[in-house]
Amino acid sequence: MSSAADEPVESGQAYTIKEVDGQEPESLADFDGDIQLTLTRSGQLLQVTGTGGSATTDSVRFYQKDLALHDRDIRVWTITRSAGSTFLAAPLAAF
Repeated sequence: MSSAADEPVESGQAYTIKEVDGQEPESLADFDGDIQLTLTRSGQLLQVTGTGGSATTDSVRFYQKDLALHDRDIRVWTITRSAGSTFLAAPLAAF
């Protein structure tokens, strides 16, 4: 599945993470390394591929890559765990 830079992403909005590499996430450690995420927001699915960093106690920084552009970084996300077992991804705002 592609991860194109022109896929629409709502700035400042959190997306629910449904899957990490085809599996339901269980902990922030699931987001370490090269992975593919399935995100959902307002009934729309979004597939993103990239690299997650080491988890802190409350978040992971995820670098979305564009596979068509030789794995160029195109977006940075912050992944957190909300109440229960729901994980959220929010794009970082550009400064």
